[in-house]
Amino acid sequence: MTWTYAAPLILVWWNTSLSPPVPKRKASEADLAFVVKQVREIYEQTGFDILALGEVCSDDLAAIVEGMGAKHFSVHDATDRTSRRMFDTAVIYDTRKVEFRSNRSVADTYGRKTLKTGEVVTFRTVQTDDLFQLVVSHWPSRITVPEFDASRAELGTALRRSIESMQDEGAAPYTILLGDYNDEPFSRSLADHLLATRDRALARRDGRYFYNPFWKSIGESHDGPEDHESGICGTHFYPNGNSSRWFTYDQIIFSSEFLSGKAMSLNEQLCTILVPPTLRSKLLARREIFDHLPVLGTVELRSKT
Repeated sequence: MTWTYAAPLILVWWNTSLSPPVPKRKASEADLAFVVKQVREIYEQTGFDILALGEVCSDDLAAIVEGMGAKHFSVHDATDRTSRRMFDTAVIYDTRKVEFRSNRSVADTYGRKTLKTGEVVTFRTVQTDDLFQLVVSHWPSRITVPEFDASRAELGTALRRSIESMQDEGAAPYTILLGDYNDEPFSRSLADHLLATRDRALARRDGRYFYNPFWKSIGESHDGPEDHESGICGTHFYPNGNSSRWFTYDQIIFSSEFLSGKAMSLNEQLCTILVPPTLRSKLLARREIFDHLPVLGTVELRSKT
């Protein structure tokens, strides 16, 4: 048996800060134009096949897709502003690479709270005919749900159980989780309750675990003297942080099957934080609305011959 390799599947997640689900400073037309320009430049740089976005609304998405100028992209708009539980995520995807199959929103109740766990989108790869699930999440901020609030642990547990339920119902074993979790890779919600481990061998051996390559992204990006032009140590910048101003809240996490060396295989070297210089400058400027960097994940596709 030999493998025939296809073009890799490239994914990007970005919390745009344009249209958050809680009251914040309103984005201007200039802010939207900046996001449109950034998305176009990120596409030119990475050639992404799937772009998942947070803090967007339908009008934002229309402007972004039009600004990309690529007719082969389609949109799964999961935003909803009609209820108290506002949803603010969406997925833009290349119809030449993946085929949309289905979607469903996953929510959980915890006491009197309703928790927005994630949006599940099932795709088929056009080149290799493999099915996979994408689960896009934007969990509550630590302002509305503090770090040690029990609801944060419940979010991780609810997400894991939802995925286990999908597997019991016959879903494909390939599941990619991505989003802004407002928790770090070592936070209990992700490490202990979701079971998103830094131990690749453990995840490969035991399918109950997920593998989170963004454990590597919680420290400084550069060794040696501080790099004032491009250095970062996370994906989210909060200028008033006590122990750090940087936090690795944005992550792409992979189910065990991506480590098995089969049809869809994680390329860990191409999982990273994207640092467009202009966006980084805006993160560091207090008067700007932007506070998140995009993250990149890559999956190698191949078929048996």
